[in-house]
Amino acid sequence: MSSLKQMALWPRYLRLACAALLAVLLLALAWLAQLGELVARWQAAQAQTQALRDAHGQAQARANQLPRLRAHHSEVAATLASLEQQLPRQQEMAALLSAINQAGLARGLRFELFKPGVPAPQAHYVAMPIAVRVRGGYHAIGAFMADLAYLPRIVTVHDLAISSGKEGQPTLDAVLRAYRLPDAQEQQAMDNSKPAKGAARAAKASTPPPRPLVPFVPRDYSASDLPDPFGAAGSERPASAGVAAPDPRRVREPLESVALAGMAMVGSLRQHGRLDALLQANGRLYRIAAGQYLGPDHGLVTAISEQAIAYREVAQDAGGAWRERRGSLALQVAGAAVKEADK
Repeated sequence: MSSLKQMALWPRYLRLACAALLAVLLLALAWLAQLGELVARWQAAQAQTQALRDAHGQAQARANQLPRLRAHHSEVAATLASLEQQLPRQQEMAALLSAINQAGLARGLRFELFKPGVPAPQAHYVAMPIAVRVRGGYHAIGAFMADLAYLPRIVTVHDLAISSGKEGQPTLDAVLRAYRLPDAQEQQAMDNSKPAKGAARAAKASTPPPRPLVPFVPRDYSASDLPDPFGAAGSERPASAGVAAPDPRRVREPLESVALAGMAMVGSLRQHGRLDALLQANGRLYRIAAGQYLGPDHGLVTAISEQAIAYREVAQDAGGAWRERRGSLALQVAGAAVKEADK
């Protein structure tokens, strides 16, 4: 206490110096008390700075890829436009179904079932299932499947199953899917069923990026030289069993789906020294030249005169051997097919 009383007697400058020293000590203690909070704020600021730098780097990388992304977007848009051109409209579906049927008939197949189902609208198109059952040669079925890939419209094959059918010939059961553009009512229903913009944006953010588009290249059926797993292919018969079997890879002509009894020679036409026959079938008029095919049994036109069409057929007998037979269609006599005895 005496020392404190004596401090009051100190000179003025000494008392001010002590007060200043005490204030500095108090400030130092207060700063030390807040030092931990300041360090935490500094570390958080450093982390935020690093995150901003990383985000800037990623944005810069995306900006550098912008020309490539624009080019890819243009390529995808062109591919999508090309694919949409392969989708027919509803009024063009009848022609597509006819093309599928003709592709099977051209390979010598017989349709036991061809039943279009209920169209199923998808996101940007409408899929029409078609239940089919065809019967014919194993390699002819394979060639028919390959021919579907060459159609100008998109047709896919699903639920394919092959079994041994009647007369030992394979039977194919499958579901074909033909695709078309939606009509106005279907498009309106699709638009009404779309989610709200916020939900669509969230769904898009959670959806993984699409895979790159790979161009589809159709391929020919190249397994016709392999043995028929059903063991009933006439092309595997030895030559000694009869004449040579017809080529299963040959593209069948339109008149090969018409029976000879439904044809009639109604005239002939000579042009540039060549004589062609005028043949009426299915209410239509066809111009036939030597070397063309007609009838379901690989009937090859061998000669044409003003009075008749001569042809040569190749068909299997009861024993499975290929036999040749000849016949003719006389002028204006529908279905007058006079066949010679088998060789």
